[in-house]
Amino acid sequence: EFNHDWLKNVYLIRIDEFLNLLDDKIEDQELERRFVRDILQSWETHAKEAAELVIDFESEMSPRTFFDRPPLSNCSETQKAWLGDLVHQLWLARYPVREWISMASMRARDVDMGYGELMKELESCEDTQSAHALRRFRPAFARFRDQCQDLAKAIEQFHREVKVV
Repeated sequence: EFNHDWLKNVYLIRIDEFLNLLDDKIEDQELERRFVRDILQSWETHAKEAAELVIDFESEMSPRTFFDRPPLSNCSETQKAWLGDLVHQLWLARYPVREWISMASMRARDVDMGYGELMKELESCEDTQSAHALRRFRPAFARFRDQCQDLAKAIEQFHREVKVV
């Protein structure tokens, strides 16, 4: 949901619209007025969600979770422990889960750093509600957009459902 519903289909679309606004390809006074304060800064509220998604992926998507619901939840605790671990290890052997997590973690840090750098650059802008005043920051906005796209691509590698191994 984070990747599809917010990052790709809201945040990145709005950043691309803003870049088009800076390039004089569109006019949108509301976007111009609200972008930095309301849209760009929404990363701050979603950054934790991105980090949690990456941190929780292995435990939440491991086929070991099948032992938490019937019929496998009926196994003894001893069976759940060793068989759950075995299934988890098979999953890790068949899919590059840890590589996916490492890449997504790195990309999320890149976005956080890029956001911080962009916001620091914007401190020198007298009017963050004016496309004219923000045009000089276009390369920084584009860099940040690229970092967000890289994060979206990294998260796309994650399974959307628990896989049977």
